[in-house]
Amino acid sequence: MGTIRPGPPEAAPPTAFDGSYQSSIRITGGAAAAQGQSWCQTPGQSTISVRDGAFSYAVPHPNVPGGPTPVYQATMAPDGSFSGQGVGGSVSGRVTGSRIEGRIDGQGCIYEFSGYRV
Repeated sequence: MGTIRPGPPEAAPPTAFDGSYQSSIRITGGAAAAQGQSWCQTPGQSTISVRDGAFSYAVPHPNVPGGPTPVYQATMAPDGSFSGQGVGGSVSGRVTGSRIEGRIDGQGCIYEFSGYRV
């Protein structure tokens, strides 16, 4: 008899929210110092890709010295809500139908993003 070898790991089941969402982001608040330096300006992430009920959202800061890009990890709940953390902040929101809406409370900057499934 040969050695029994486990098969490849099973992929996580897809969720009803998996897919790509074309999105835009806008600044809704932030620390006075960050706003005064235009440090909160960001192109955002144009496409949010939800896979296996999770996604990452990168927020580049090209006007901040060193150009940091915080990344926020989010996990979907069965009702379409999502939440997660990143270095120095959090992300939360909801998918309703084909629309995604969320909020990022970052370090010194607050954003809202929204988009539609493509």
